[in-house]
Amino acid sequence: MIMFGYDVFNAVSLINIPGAPTSDTFKEILTGYPSANSSFGNNRGYTGPDGYVWSKVDGEHNNGNENHLKNQNDSAVADFFKMDNGSDSGDWMVLYPNDAFHITGSNATTSEYEIRFVTNSKNTQIARDYVVNMKKNGSSSGQSIPTACSSSSVSCFSNYVRDDAAGYASFRVKLSSASDYMSFDVGKPNSSAGARDTAGKGAIHAARIKTQCGTWERHDNNEFQDKGGARIQIKLLSVTANTVKGCIDPDANNTDDKATEDDGSCTYTTTTINSFTISPTTVKVGEPITLSWSLSNAKFSKVSIIHNGTDLLAGTGQSQDQSSSITFTPTTVGSNSFKLQVTWDKTNSQTRNLTRTINAQSATSYIQCTDSNRATDVNGECADCKTGYFLDTTTGLCSQCSDPNRSKNTDGTCGDCIDRYELTAAGICEPVIAGGNDCTDSNRETNADGSCASSCKSGYSFDSSNYCQSDSDSTTASPMGITGILVGVGLLTAVALIA
Repeated sequence: MIMFGYDVFNAVSLINIPGAPTSDTFKEILTGYPSANSSFGNNRGYTGPDGYVWSKVDGEHNNGNENHLKNQNDSAVADFFKMDNGSDSGDWMVLYPNDAFHITGSNATTSEYEIRFVTNSKNTQIARDYVVNMKKNGSSSGQSIPTACSSSSVSCFSNYVRDDAAGYASFRVKLSSASDYMSFDVGKPNSSAGARDTAGKGAIHAARIKTQCGTWERHDNNEFQDKGGARIQIKLLSVTANTVKGCIDPDANNTDDKATEDDGSCTYTTTTINSFTISPTTVKVGEPITLSWSLSNAKFSKVSIIHNGTDLLAGTGQSQDQSSSITFTPTTVGSNSFKLQVTWDKTNSQTRNLTRTINAQSATSYIQCTDSNRATDVNGECADCKTGYFLDTTTGLCSQCSDPNRSKNTDGTCGDCIDRYELTAAGICEPVIAGGNDCTDSNRETNADGSCASSCKSGYSFDSSNYCQSDSDSTTASPMGITGILVGVGLLTAVALIA
């Protein structure tokens, strides 16, 4: 920061202003930051850095168009900060006869100034008399600046000091918006007081200060020089960023980037629910389901899945997940309702809800199959016999033919007796007896060696004695057969003849 040789303790305090130094001087601010336009009058130039000090400022030195602040000439600025003898003013802008100055405040800041009216006639009331006649609205009956400074209801003015011995009267004033301004014109003796004024437009006047508390000006339009005043001194004391009320929450719908203080006007929209699904939708009690959700954005504080009054996500660490899933096993038969609830801990934000329902059926009791030779179904119960086994209706078990002397069918049942074996009355295959291998059951099929086969002839079937009986005859055939009967009759005849 370039210093100009005057006391650094006169530096201006720049408070809560982004991008501004913590302190500077009035002269440095005027020198380093102006951006002027080309006209004088109402369209005054010199805006402070980013508008943080004033919105318009201009001055005139030596009552001409030379050395205007709007010329952006450092020597022109320096002229305003010199005493008549050429010495440094100590960061006071000094207005002598033929000088004028106008400054308009900024909406972004409140700037505070000390204004000092000085006369060379010491021990007189000249300075006091001029200031005391600066009245509200320029009316002779209006409130004076000294009275305003001592009033608790007037916040724009303060610190009135009257020092007749030193020949000055001073006070402080605040400009808090772009509608506030100060205009001073020391002018020439006996000059037209309003010569530089454009009526009603707030241009340079003998002395006019417009604030948020009202406008104070000389009611008689006399310039200070006409009343014996030597100079007007102006010092910039501080510039403080104004409080801009609005919504400052970046998550809100109506965030105001210029706001510095939240005024409770924020509005919020809780994220919408993209999806909430349950799979499967029909289960048996004791079977798990999967609940999945997805939210459109991160504008929420908590996700809950509520079932029978219980939040299933509580304590899981998933209550802040934008998208995720959990498993759950219903224990209640019938309709089971699950509500996805999304909340946001913001004022007036919505609560999003979406409900899904699944049906839980009763669990069925099943008899577990213990037959190792049978297949089982999905419930563990017995199904068909395994390949190579048949269902034994007597035992209810899947079995295979156990006669080692018989062949097996593909389904495990017994086939024919093996070679040199015959099916006996006991229902098993036994070796054929030597010399007695002829089948005595004429209604039965025979093997190649004449032994009984395992099946009856066509039209015959086994009776309870394992002999083949005609399907049309209910009488049990004699185990002896016809030949046996005839032999028996012959024997009886022979007996009779002998007798």
